[in-house]
Amino acid sequence: MIPKYNKEKLRNAVLYIAKNGGNDVGKKKLAKILYFIDFTLYELRKKSLTEIAYTKQDFGPMPKPKLFYNALSVLQKEGDIEMEKPNHFNLEKINAKKEANMNVFSPEEIEQIKNITEKYRLSNAGELEKIAQSEPPYKMVEYEEEIPYHLAFYRNSFGEMDLKDENSDT
Repeated sequence: MIPKYNKEKLRNAVLYIAKNGGNDVGKKKLAKILYFIDFTLYELRKKSLTEIAYTKQDFGPMPKPKLFYNALSVLQKEGDIEMEKPNHFNLEKINAKKEANMNVFSPEEIEQIKNITEKYRLSNAGELEKIAQSEPPYKMVEYEEEIPYHLAFYRNSFGEMDLKDENSDT
């Protein structure tokens, strides 16, 4: 069975993040920002942006590696992105060769894409790795296991898991 995901939304999210995610967007940073966007949107509305499957890897959650690297390869072959040669730290940089088509996203999706990309723009991949590894969805599965989207609710980003104290003034 071929894993399904929204290719248009993934393509345009990659283009947007590559252009607006700072001057150090490589595969690892891209994977983490996509994870934050997908799991935040799932937490908000029970539907992720890309619908791509994520797995627990050594460097944090990321889209299934074979699927992710294949998708990036297709974007490169189609002229959407360019992979800069590895620098002295042996890190590649992803450059957007086209503008993202934001019309494929809903207003809510655009808001989260922009907010999350801006929030982590100045963070490096290692910092994002540590943040993602500290989240419940990553901690709740075994190495290389798929991370179910419903675990996004354990992140409690919006207080949906908070217990309300009936006797409290707050």
